[in-house]
Amino acid sequence: MTDLSGLVLPALEWGEVFHMGIKVADLAAAQQELTESIGVSWTKPATIPMKAWAPGKGYGTYDLTISFSVEGPVHIELLYGSPGSYYDVREGGAGLHHIGVWVDDVTKVNQDLVSKGYTVELAGASPEEGYGAFTYVRSPAGVLFEPESGLHGSKERFERWYAGGSLF
Repeated sequence: MTDLSGLVLPALEWGEVFHMGIKVADLAAAQQELTESIGVSWTKPATIPMKAWAPGKGYGTYDLTISFSVEGPVHIELLYGSPGSYYDVREGGAGLHHIGVWVDDVTKVNQDLVSKGYTVELAGASPEEGYGAFTYVRSPAGVLFEPESGLHGSKERFERWYAGGSLF
């Protein structure tokens, strides 16, 4: 296995980087390929029934299946989205998708980023409802970030999952 424990990324002024998200067409094949090429191991895939808000579209529902590399501190997230979803590889293709960041206050972080020219692409809730527990927000240079709430046991759930337990 590749030892990633020495990898250190500087903290953003608004959060802690904890993963890099990659959209894939076949989650199992991507896991196998990355295990063989860089030696990482994986959490058991989890399918999440998503309800999310997108500008100009409102709320939509779909399934998202994810798996994270066990090794960190910056993990690799593989994402497979149901057809027609924000994560569908037919929409924008497969490949590096986003940088995931733990934050304490999703609403405040997104309000600050939007005021700096970032654009919200997807959120757990509408801006009027405080964006929910996560968003996908694109920087003016085109980098997609996922500010995600690290509160209410979220970090602990992920740590349990990395250690072989269940995400839910």
